Amino acid sequence: MKIGKYFTTNHIIEGLVIALSLSAFIYIEYFKLLNGYILITVNSILALFGLYRLLKANTPTWFFSGFFIGALWLWWMSISFIHYKLPYLVPVSLLLIALTIGLIFLLLAYIASYISRKIENKFPLIEKEKTIYFLRSLALIALIFIEPFGFNWLKLLLIFTDSAFGLHIWQFTLILFALSLYLTFKKWYLLLLILFAIDLKNPKIIKANSLRDIELTSTNIKVEQKWLPKNQAVYTKLALKKIDKAIAKNKKLIILPESILPYFLNLEQSYLEEFLERSKKITIVVGSLYFISQNNYKNSAYIIDKGSFKIANKVILVPFGETNPLPKWMGSIVNKIFFDGAVDYGADKDYTYINALGKRYKIAICYEGTKDKTYEDYPKYLILISNNGWFIPSIEPTLQQILLKYYANIYKTTIYHSINGSKSYVVVPHPDI
Repeated sequence: MKIGKYFTTNHIIEGLVIALSLSAFIYIEYFKLLNGYILITVNSILALFGLYRLLKANTPTWFFSGFFIGALWLWWMSISFIHYKLPYLVPVSLLLIALTIGLIFLLLAYIASYISRKIENKFPLIEKEKTIYFLRSLALIALIFIEPFGFNWLKLLLIFTDSAFGLHIWQFTLILFALSLYLTFKKWYLLLLILFAIDLKNPKIIKANSLRDIELTSTNIKVEQKWLPKNQAVYTKLALKKIDKAIAKNKKLIILPESILPYFLNLEQSYLEEFLERSKKITIVVGSLYFISQNNYKNSAYIIDKGSFKIANKVILVPFGETNPLPKWMGSIVNKIFFDGAVDYGADKDYTYINALGKRYKIAICYEGTKDKTYEDYPKYLILISNNGWFIPSIEPTLQQILLKYYANIYKTTIYHSINGSKSYVVVPHPDI
């Protein structure tokens, strides 16, 4: 059945099959369907199958593959509109997200086909379809570096998380080129090149309660309740209670989630004194806001130790959530409609480090933990605090954890992740650590 000149139901079905194959690893993890070697095997087969079908697919199918991948990977972004009391925008935003990713896939496929035709016309001795698969492979590699509005959670090489294959770009490239060689020359032994991409040292998740000297806390504060003035004292007492329990257990460091304290802690002297007093017995990392001047405030982590404190301000802000990437005049309109006219947060230029327990920890806040810039200096230890409450219930915490596995593996960083809205955990680069 034809829907149009270029799009048919076969294109839609094929695109959906490809998208399901390349998205299954997220939902297998979310529903905890598999583990051990069965998980590794299934993820490996589905990832290879999805890439193989995508490389074979024509340009219209690439659009539907991207459309469904965008929907399956990023639908959780629409959930935040519920918290803004704009539920009618959920389906609209979901459609826009899916269409955006679909169009990106379509453009990449079209460019690959266009260049392939040009090469074949320029060099008549080259047989048809001898370049197209390699060019599509290059398109998929390019997709890793495409970040609309600075957002980079659609990293296609994440499909090899918890698989038999490594997460480095060279391994992803090798797999794509092995599949391309097979599709081009139809020689099965060319697929053996994939074996060189095998790496069974997968990142590992450690439960927060298994740590000896660090109290890695979780909270479940709903965003609708968080900013009500009457709840300031409630959440302050919650944080202090967790600190007191950690002290009673002889912990040396406690990490609390992003903005668990919904106010400018540096302006609330009575509350601040409570934390300063307890910091004589334990080092505290807690998320709150930091006031510098009118219309100049930051999303920060307070590091409180031995009766004094220092500030780790956020360096990379969330597009649309904390900073508006649109031109200034458009950004002002968006802020007025969705954020009651609030100004964007300010960002710092440099990250903050702290020394604790004989180690040097880099501090990052939420979105920063999923950006390459945070890991450029290969920090051995990273303290990450997040608030996932905006996207609950959804797969967002699962995709975030998968991304952190990727960064831990690539940069050999151990990540201590304290979260509001989901369970906290530690990510280690591989089981040997």
